[in-house]
Amino acid sequence: MSVIHYVRDFPMRNPIISLIAFILVINTCLCSTASGQKEFGFKMPESTRKIEIPFDQHNNLIIIPITINRFLTLKFILDTGVESAILTEKLYADILDVNYVREITIDGPGLVDSVEAYIANQVTFGLPGGVIGHNMNMLVLKEDYLKLSENIGDDVHGIIGYDIFSRFVVDINYDDNILTLYNPQRFKKSRRAVEVPIEIRGSKPFLNATIKQDNKKTSLDIMIDTGASHAALIDYNFLDGIDLPEKTIETRLGRGIAGEIPGQVGRMDSVTINCFDFSEMLVSAPYEGAYNKLIKRGARIGTFGGELLNRFNVTFDYANEKLYLKKGEKYKEPFEYDMSGMALNAVGKNLDTLKVISIDKDSPAYNADIRRGDIIHSINGKSLRYHSLSDIYNLLQSRDGRKIKVKLFRDGEKKKVKFRLKRVI
Repeated sequence: MSVIHYVRDFPMRNPIISLIAFILVINTCLCSTASGQKEFGFKMPESTRKIEIPFDQHNNLIIIPITINRFLTLKFILDTGVESAILTEKLYADILDVNYVREITIDGPGLVDSVEAYIANQVTFGLPGGVIGHNMNMLVLKEDYLKLSENIGDDVHGIIGYDIFSRFVVDINYDDNILTLYNPQRFKKSRRAVEVPIEIRGSKPFLNATIKQDNKKTSLDIMIDTGASHAALIDYNFLDGIDLPEKTIETRLGRGIAGEIPGQVGRMDSVTINCFDFSEMLVSAPYEGAYNKLIKRGARIGTFGGELLNRFNVTFDYANEKLYLKKGEKYKEPFEYDMSGMALNAVGKNLDTLKVISIDKDSPAYNADIRRGDIIHSINGKSLRYHSLSDIYNLLQSRDGRKIKVKLFRDGEKKKVKFRLKRVI
């Protein structure tokens, strides 16, 4: 019996996605085209009990290395919300000369009804530690709709989920940034972990939770989504007797496969999962037509994302429909939202330039004369040349009243502005 420890062999910069909510739930079922093949799906080396893989965490998202066709290693988001692996940039599929079997149209969250993609088959995936996936299917987007690299601030070009979760017991240690894949026959849960029943519907995990708002309470089944950076996203049209929190702000919730996702952000009075209770949890509520259509078909009521999950060390056991939760270092941290009013992307050849991509009217940044399209040189001395988007966003949601100094360029002119962070929700 052996344990394999993997050491990173690709550059990491701790990037962060610039969206409060990164949402991607694709319900396209890619039926196996590997019939007759001797091997299909991921397998770890014989006699191996577990494999440990370091990962980077970017605004609560888990990024791991995936090698495609034993040749090219790219960074992928680990996402319980996707059934088949997705490559977001067709260029890499062309370099690998993958085998396309057909072109399809898929629905996705955003304001656009559908996008175009290709299905590739007989793809070989590799994970660190000798885990190999034979004769796999992969969805290749015709265009880079998601702009993952710009939103995260590092080169991330894919998403993978059920292919891994269905084959192994998957432990996510958010405190130490370690992903552990267990041979299901040799897995033993931690004595300190709390067992939570889940239900696998199609390819996605659901759990039962209770939410309270304005002295009203309801129980709901909600999807667990490691590929979403928000704490919770809920379609309030599905909740009997529970309304959207009275105080909300309108904002850009994130970017889905079909474009921007507008909506509102508020706070729920309390959320209970098994024996765990959270108060004042942030909740995202997309506008009708932006994301709701997909929720009803896939995630139904909504999702719990990484901003909640990273308060635990989480173990997924799909085969036995169990989730194991153990309190982590962030368990008692408050749920905080951006206090500047601006959303930023990393641009440029080396993703080392900050650009303002949206700004909320009457926000601290807006009132300081920061505008969409401005190029930011530094914020309180931090720039992307020496810091990550994660560092920048942590700064912008750090403390109500904190003084912020921004150096920026607009139309070739240098400007210096100051403002104070304001907790708006």
